[in-house]
Amino acid sequence: MKVILTRYHEKLGDLGDIVEVKAGYANNYLIPQEIAIMATKGNINQMELVKKAAVKVEAKNVEEANKVAEGLADITLNFIVKTGEEGKLYGSITNKDLEVKIMEDKKVEIDRKKIDLPEHIKELGEYDVDIKLYKDVKATIKVIVEPDEESKALIEAHQKEKESSEAEEKKKIDADIETEAAKGKTQEVKKEDAASLDASETEEADPATEAIEDEEKKTEKNKSDKKDK
Repeated sequence: MKVILTRYHEKLGDLGDIVEVKAGYANNYLIPQEIAIMATKGNINQMELVKKAAVKVEAKNVEEANKVAEGLADITLNFIVKTGEEGKLYGSITNKDLEVKIMEDKKVEIDRKKIDLPEHIKELGEYDVDIKLYKDVKATIKVIVEPDEESKALIEAHQKEKESSEAEEKKKIDADIETEAAKGKTQEVKKEDAASLDASETEEADPATEAIEDEEKKTEKNKSDKKDK
């Protein structure tokens, strides 16, 4: 279904553009919200006149948006908040909070809907947040979230406890490794001792074996001598 946009739409196009969309989307959303009208011949002709009149308005809107963008350039918003021991915020910072903070700090009025914050801020840190002022005109501000003194002390204590616990765990692991290594060495020594003992017994057995063999040879010789006589 073809419709004519009556104003700028981020995903569909600009004022006066003729676009094709699904009938349900047009009838249930675009037309009721006055974002578009049916693309009839009469509406197309009328929209051409509207577009010509809107050129000057468009230029003015872009100019104003650029001025606001310049005013927001290099802005940093600082939030001091309460957190848990792991730095998680009690609550969160929303685009509404940013809207209020910009007005308080910079005396610039920004509609929170233009603040592009995909998710609420729930952790400490630095964030770059885009503000979509008008069509392709946007500004980027920096948001810094830091803990208050009480929360900072809580985080530091937790961090020290965590580091101490990790050190103890590492110490235990190292001790277990050393114990296993010592067991391995003990077993090697036992094997070497057993091998040495076997070799010693073998060496001690050789003289006895030779004596028996000598005795057997003498017996054989005596028998041979008797036969010769």
